Amino acid sequence: MKKNKASLKKETSTAESIPTEKYLTFFISGQLYTIPTSEVVEIIRMQPITFMPNLTDYVKGVINLRGKVVPVIDMRLRFEKEEKGYDTRTSIVIVESGDMTVGLIVDSVKDVRDVAADQINAAPKAGRAVGNGFVNGIATLGHESAMLLDISKVLTHRGTSAQKSETAPGTAVKEKQAAQ
Repeated sequence: MKKNKASLKKETSTAESIPTEKYLTFFISGQLYTIPTSEVVEIIRMQPITFMPNLTDYVKGVINLRGKVVPVIDMRLRFEKEEKGYDTRTSIVIVESGDMTVGLIVDSVKDVRDVAADQINAAPKAGRAVGNGFVNGIATLGHESAMLLDISKVLTHRGTSAQKSETAPGTAVKEKQAAQ
C-alpha cells in the first residue's frame, strides 16, 4: 500500500510539473473548438447587432460593447457551414488578436479547461488544407477532442480565391470609423 501511495505522489508531482494553459471550449455546428483564454476578453449573451452594408456574409455587423464598436463574425458562416437561428445558448466570445477586437458568434460555450502542451497535437496536413489554416492543432480533452483555432487567421484570412478581394472583418469597420 505504501508503494502505491509513493507512486501516486510521484505521478502527481510529475503531472504538476507540466505547464498548463487555460482554454475556452465552445461548439460550432456540433464540433468542439478551443482557444486560449489569453485571447478571450469576455463572453456575452447574444444581443442586437447593427447591420453594416458591404461586409462579407459572415460579418453580421457590429455591437456596442460599453461604448466600443466591435465587429461580430458568425463562426458557422465563417467556416462555410449552414446558417442557424440564434437561441438562448448562442454566445458572443469577444477576442483580441493584435490590435483587433472582434466578437465570435458560437452555438454554445462549454467550459474552460486546463490543457498541457503534451495534450495538443499538430493538425493533420489534409485538415490544414480543408480548414483554410484556421486549425492550429487538436487538443485531447479526456474522452473528446477539440480543434485549436488560430484566431489571427480566423480574423484575417481571405478565404477562397473568389473572396480574396474582401477585407478582413476588423479592417472594414476600422476604415469606416477612421473616415468619420
